[in-house]
Amino acid sequence: MRPLLRSQVEKYNNRSLMLAAVQKNGMALWDASKELKADREIVLAAVQNDGQNDGQNYGQNYGAALKYASEELQADREIVLAAVQNHGIVLRHASEELQADREIVLAAVQNHGTALGFASEELQADREIVLAAVQNHGIVLRFASEELKADREIVLAAVQNYGDALEFAPDELKADREIVLGAVQRHGYALRFAPDELKADREIVLGAVQRHGYALRFASEEPKADREIVLAAVQNHGSALDYASEELKADREIVLDAVQNNRYALRHASEELKDDPFVKALASRDVEFARECLKNLGCLRPTIPSEREELVDKIVEIAKYFPELEEKAQEASAQVENPCNDDGTYSCAHKRDCNEFEKDFNGE
Repeated sequence: MRPLLRSQVEKYNNRSLMLAAVQKNGMALWDASKELKADREIVLAAVQNDGQNDGQNYGQNYGAALKYASEELQADREIVLAAVQNHGIVLRHASEELQADREIVLAAVQNHGTALGFASEELQADREIVLAAVQNHGIVLRFASEELKADREIVLAAVQNYGDALEFAPDELKADREIVLGAVQRHGYALRFAPDELKADREIVLGAVQRHGYALRFASEEPKADREIVLAAVQNHGSALDYASEELKADREIVLDAVQNNRYALRHASEELKDDPFVKALASRDVEFARECLKNLGCLRPTIPSEREELVDKIVEIAKYFPELEEKAQEASAQVENPCNDDGTYSCAHKRDCNEFEKDFNGE
């Protein structure tokens, strides 16, 4: 270890320099001498200004000036209260006695819920403290006493803040429909902690996949075959197609929406749709193929209204998945809906056999 320079030694031991430094950035206490880390005025100024940024890099220790105070000052009530009001998580560096101080712990969890993990066992069973903690950061339900983990109001507050807190609720509350719905609406993956009965609940599963499409993997078989649920899932996360029923993996709209969201979702589609030219073009983001489709569709002149509507639907489909071609799609629709020739013959310079184009577009 290289010896300190004289200027560095003077800085670490000079009281006025260190006091000025911690008033600017509390984490400067890190650099103080052992003697100054036991100086009450300096440490109080440090914890009050903890987290201020002066451009220096204190890495993972950001917001933890109390950590560098002497043991005696980590047991000083005024200093610790000031510290947790600024950064609740620094309760971890307080003395055991102060981790059992109700006012200090309440201030800490109100600032940062995870401070509950450093509170005394007695205060982890204090309803007001635990409720304040889970309202700030729901996952800390894990640190609550068993009695409070079974408190419906506390669990509901926890999952509404952080859905995965459902993991730490007792079985009877995991089976509570309102609690599970609140959890999945916050974090879809919380569905994995629900009982089988609620994994089959349509509203709950729909709420989960709207929040996180991949939550479909935790649903029962029935919702995986529900078109609305699967469509919502793949629109949120294309690869959720992997968990859809075989029938819905062959649903063109569902597969197109999945591939639009995530091109790699194509691997989960039915074999027929994997070979569909338009589906493959969407997966590869082949705008030129889509542009050519619009050009050719615009040149078709069906005389039967139902056939015109079918062509317009295909044009709309292209515009939906390739929005950059919206203007071209409008032109193609106008050409299809308003043929220039009364006898239904083509008026475009570019002509091709309609039946052959239909086969190409549909992947026949």
